[in-house]
Amino acid sequence: MKYKNYIFDLYGTLIDIHTDEDQPELWKFMAEYLEKNFGTKYDYKVLKKEYGKLCKQETEALAERNGSKHPEIKIQWVWQKLIDAPCSDEQMKDLCTAFREKSRDKLVRYEGVKETLASIKQAGGKVYLLSNAQRLFTEKELEDTELTQYFDDIFISSDMEIKKPDGAFLQQLIDKHSLVKSESVMIGNEIFADVGVAAAVGLDAIYLNTYSRSKREINHNLKRCGADINKVKFVDDGDIRKIE
Repeated sequence: MKYKNYIFDLYGTLIDIHTDEDQPELWKFMAEYLEKNFGTKYDYKVLKKEYGKLCKQETEALAERNGSKHPEIKIQWVWQKLIDAPCSDEQMKDLCTAFREKSRDKLVRYEGVKETLASIKQAGGKVYLLSNAQRLFTEKELEDTELTQYFDDIFISSDMEIKKPDGAFLQQLIDKHSLVKSESVMIGNEIFADVGVAAAVGLDAIYLNTYSRSKREINHNLKRCGADINKVKFVDDGDIRKIE
């Protein structure tokens, strides 16, 4: 085993997922959900528009507060403003789960993921998650795909209010666990976010091309994030079993 610490992206790396937040059925469902559970009434088209507007406003406000070029809001901030009524933590969790599951039409673990993570653990390695995600969506999806148990720690961008490729996000994980950079590697399916965040802090990276990106697109994003190609291993078919 080349490394002692394996830091994984989630979506497109360990889990194959597809969501569609533009579908009218989602917003009709959510308009009914808000009225039924909170007495808040919206036309579904207005709800969709307001959701998008508030996401943008909250992101811009957060960037002003924390100075990051890559801020990550907590999605519950948006829903609380839309509800405009008392909402407990449990109610918010249920709302976000309902929204996510209605928007999602695919959630499967990639072949070989459990075996690979188990192999790293059995060899004495550490396994971490560094995901651009919303905790209120991701916790249940980790449970549903039976992956939670494999991680020594889970870092989700909404908790930290910054996301990849901001190097400060990965650096927090490194600092918390006193990781030696030469013994650690970032694995993901996005050049700009995953290879980019590794480059930002001086870590090696493994790129899993699970979405069959073209060489032109890959090279463009390598230049965009300033990655050293000598510190990146490319797995062209995206097979996670080839990372070791």
